[in-house]
Amino acid sequence: MLFLNFSTGPFESFKSAYYGAVEEFSGKDVKFLIGDIEASQGAFQYFGLKEDQAPLILIQDSDSKKFLKEQVEAGQIVAWLKDYFDGKLTPFRKSEPIPEANNEPVKVVVADNVHDVVFKSGKNVLIEFYAPWCGHCKKLAPILDEAAATLQSEEDVVIAKMDATANDVPSEFDVQGYPTLYFVTPSGKKVSYEGGRTADEIVDYIKKNKETAGQAAAADTEKAAEPAATEPLKDEL
Repeated sequence: MLFLNFSTGPFESFKSAYYGAVEEFSGKDVKFLIGDIEASQGAFQYFGLKEDQAPLILIQDSDSKKFLKEQVEAGQIVAWLKDYFDGKLTPFRKSEPIPEANNEPVKVVVADNVHDVVFKSGKNVLIEFYAPWCGHCKKLAPILDEAAATLQSEEDVVIAKMDATANDVPSEFDVQGYPTLYFVTPSGKKVSYEGGRTADEIVDYIKKNKETAGQAAAADTEKAAEPAATEPLKDEL
């Protein structure tokens, strides 16, 4: 678990309150760090933060969930930490704005709508996680555009892309490099796409592996029919 504090202005008052929090929560297995904006540029870039959000405090837990308090006052630090440990805080998510218009063949998704588009739309979705500076991503972009244009008449198919440098990647996906592609069906089946990188190969893969509405419904029924996990009859020693 990581606790960060970036401050501007009267730094001494924040240091005093911060060290009081360190003492109060010393038994919570928290690693405490502190720094001003100048010393913390790398962290600001990593977490997608802006200087006008400071002073701020941020927690990143062992599940990579982040909790952020912007424009924090020194007297709010301990209370905010108590709310965190009591489970009262909503995780912070780095996201670009949801596009107002999304009319291109390849749909733009961001952290704030990726679950709606990929997991809740009832469609077969091929999603690319890319970086703007990535050469392989730039080469793939027109190929995905061509594949998406070819499949535009397929109402149950979406090809989408997310800038993984500007949005938090959902934990359901393992993105270690760019581009990374996944194919997700309406029933929730998720497969890392390792197929060909031509438009024809992508279109062929989607047509062969997509689920129809009937197949998705059958998969959901099968999941519902699976027996629930039973409680163990004995406690572990």
